[in-house]
Amino acid sequence: MKRQAESDLKVWFQKKDRTPLIIRGARQVGKTTLVRQFCKNESLDLLEINLEYSPLKSELKMEAILDEIELLTKKKIGERSILFLDEIQESPSLIKFLRYFYELRPDIAVIAAGSLLEIVINEGEYSFPVGRVSFYYLGPMTFIEFLLAVKEEQLAEKLMNGDPPSEAVHQLCLGYLKKFFYLGGMPKVIATYLAQGSMEPVREVQEQIIQTYMADFPKYKKRVDVRRMGRIFNSAALSIGKKINYQALDRESSSRDIKRIFELFIDARIVLAAIHTEASGTPLLATQDDSIFKYFFLDIGLLNCIHRLDYNNLQDEFKNNFVTKGFLAEQFVAQHLLFFDGHTFTPKLNYWLRDKGTQKGEIDFVLEHKSTIWPIEVKAESGGKLKSLFYFSAEKKIPHGIKFSLAPWAQKKITHKIYGVQVEVALLELPLYLVEVLRKYLP
Repeated sequence: MKRQAESDLKVWFQKKDRTPLIIRGARQVGKTTLVRQFCKNESLDLLEINLEYSPLKSELKMEAILDEIELLTKKKIGERSILFLDEIQESPSLIKFLRYFYELRPDIAVIAAGSLLEIVINEGEYSFPVGRVSFYYLGPMTFIEFLLAVKEEQLAEKLMNGDPPSEAVHQLCLGYLKKFFYLGGMPKVIATYLAQGSMEPVREVQEQIIQTYMADFPKYKKRVDVRRMGRIFNSAALSIGKKINYQALDRESSSRDIKRIFELFIDARIVLAAIHTEASGTPLLATQDDSIFKYFFLDIGLLNCIHRLDYNNLQDEFKNNFVTKGFLAEQFVAQHLLFFDGHTFTPKLNYWLRDKGTQKGEIDFVLEHKSTIWPIEVKAESGGKLKSLFYFSAEKKIPHGIKFSLAPWAQKKITHKIYGVQVEVALLELPLYLVEVLRKYLP
């Protein structure tokens, strides 16, 4: 299955001032397979060491480490080689040592990958060698990558060209969108679907991935109670897309303990936080309040598995415009919008919330693009009220907005009276499946 990240790895490999690359992401998103596939497709010689199963025994000196790697892999390092240190979180001292590859052996292309990296770093009071390594953030497969996996290359190209989809393209994409909502983007799940040609076997694979995440919980036991962590994990998955309320997640735990656990989920990249910003100007970070956030799960397919939503139920949700499961549309947008700035920048999500006073409102997501703020509303149904968008537009003097729904592409002017004043908004209406190519539709 082709990942668009392969193109980014090729750019990195060809750089003259190349630094060691650390691929960061949750477990099971395809980090290892990505590197192997990249080396295969580019005819590169892969020297792979899995540090979980084969920890290096050499002292931290360059020549000693290189000699041991060549002995373990039975290969010589050359200019067309990739030195791949997988599960590097198992050897935190090696993370720090990566800087010396840049300083002493910049001719060697080094990729490291790992999950739980932030947790290991914080636990051991280590630090990433800033300026001496590069980062690449990998998430689950996207909707377009799913289309490529099911051999719909032509359909994927039509979405990527930036033109409004025809009605035929729109209907075809909605059909695949229903499948993606159930499958999600975890590579092993999609591979199982392709191999079996059926939805039935994938639920077991999704369950296994979730159990893998839960099996990691004991690794955090220095800092938190493992049983409490399991309770909060299960509870959190049932409150997706809502402002965090620590006490509601576990009545038996203090807000402080729940907050600590939630930070671990975010560091492990199995929970995505959308942080409130006042959006009074750019950058959005300037008016961001980290204490106010709502959250989403890593992957929509895994989320459906936790909710025990079967494929037939999901078909009904599409027919009924997600009348009971509106959070699914928002989850789909969140996991794609997370990488709007690309995969080499720290992934982030923002939203706007006013939950005090008489004029309450919420903008599902707020985006910054070329110093312009874009409010984004996600409506499961093709209609849907946009009262919050008008309040936001009137207050922030932002005359435009975006709405994602199941409806086809459209551009329109919409008006509404706010505080006795007629407010006009230029609305860009996009079908949900265009979220990952949103940049192509912005002026």
